[in-house]
Amino acid sequence: MANDATQKEIDRLMDCSMMLEVQMTKGNLTQAFALTQDIHKTIIALQKLIKEQETSKQLQSIVSKLKSIGVDSSIVSKYFDNKKS
Repeated sequence: MANDATQKEIDRLMDCSMMLEVQMTKGNLTQAFALTQDIHKTIIALQKLIKEQETSKQLQSIVSKLKSIGVDSSIVSKYFDNKKS
């Protein structure tokens, strides 16, 4: 299931796609081109969100494995918090 941000981008992509079809049908090529640029930006945003979701799942898996061998997850969190600084 998509999170809110991902769903927002998917909705935007669908809207742009429909508007692109309308503009192409009307022969408004300048507006159609602008919409293709919006579609491109939206796809890039979706790719970034998907990558972030995959990374989050991987981190959750690592934390789960660490917990199973007795490592306190707060230690891992502190390590990553320090890396961000």
